[in-house]
Amino acid sequence: MQPNRRHSRFAVPSWVATMLRARYPIVAVAAAALALLVVDPPFDLRDFSDAGQRMLDGRLDGIYDSGWNQAGPLQFLLSRLLMLGSSGGAPATPVTMAVNVALALGAMALVRRLTTARGAGAALRETAAGLLAVLWLALPVPWEGHPPEMLIPGLWAYAMVLHDRKRTATSAVILGLSVAIAPWAILGFPCLLAVAGLGRAIRSGLLAAGAGVAAYLPFVLSGHFGMFHHVWTVDPDTLVHLLLPDLVAVTWPLRLVQAVLVAGGCAAVAYRFRGQRVVWAAAPAAALLIRLVSDPVSLRYYWGPVAVATVGVFALAERGRRQGLALGLGYLAAMSGLLGGQVAGSVGCLAGLLVVLLSSPRISSTLVEPSDTVVAPSA
Repeated sequence: MQPNRRHSRFAVPSWVATMLRARYPIVAVAAAALALLVVDPPFDLRDFSDAGQRMLDGRLDGIYDSGWNQAGPLQFLLSRLLMLGSSGGAPATPVTMAVNVALALGAMALVRRLTTARGAGAALRETAAGLLAVLWLALPVPWEGHPPEMLIPGLWAYAMVLHDRKRTATSAVILGLSVAIAPWAILGFPCLLAVAGLGRAIRSGLLAAGAGVAAYLPFVLSGHFGMFHHVWTVDPDTLVHLLLPDLVAVTWPLRLVQAVLVAGGCAAVAYRFRGQRVVWAAAPAAALLIRLVSDPVSLRYYWGPVAVATVGVFALAERGRRQGLALGLGYLAAMSGLLGGQVAGSVGCLAGLLVVLLSSPRISSTLVEPSDTVVAPSA
């Protein structure tokens, strides 16, 4: 009697098997090599590093005085860490190599942790995640600018995990840390609706907002805080310019309108698809992509956090067709970042994200073994 193909292991050529066994060192070498291509100073990193040094020296003036600086205090300190050993505007090569390798291998380790696949199926999934990470590093993310902001979607997702485990205070602190990296991180607070009711999510969000505000309070009390005086010039390749061609600058009141759109979209995705494990990365991805669509400024480093979120979507996607769609979403986002089409790319990625969320897992992908089971709830 012939074995049931659906429940038999699939074979791979011997040379592929050899490559799969060496997948971690191969990806690590590729990630390290791409670090050698980083020659231009990342956007704002030197200025943020200098601000971090001022903080360490106990000087709070000269950081938020003019209002141009829209990053958070924690980002300044992390930027200072990234610039250790640097003699110019770009990080030292050992630092860029270490970060690149950590990001690429971290993506593979995340997939390894979240899948129950074994054998060639697991190896293929991990390799796919590693290649996706390497593609992002070729952009080069995170060295376009603001590399600490890549932590934000991960902090959102971790806060959701903690909140789901009833560790409300710790979850709020984690969300507060995301705001300490960049104020716009508050836009992802509605992710909590994936794991909590409206009332509990609001209470936790307020607690998290308080934790985030506390990071900026020393600068406010020192009298050197002009963040809300900043004005953004509207870039011609943005949706804002397309809809409002006569608008040349955006101030904080219009930023609040954008915040409502982003937070509302994030809340809708988190609540509508609660119960699916993929929403733990999909809700952050939705917030980040809607931010790109609605932002009056077009900057390629905005894709950095999207890279983390899309890798997370692939890692959390259940077996079958959804994994293939999630991987396609990751490559679509990477190509959008590479080509620089912020509006068209983010709209396309939003559509792709919805396709992933609306798809039902099927046993049809070669990325995992057909006999594997999923330990987390699925659609």
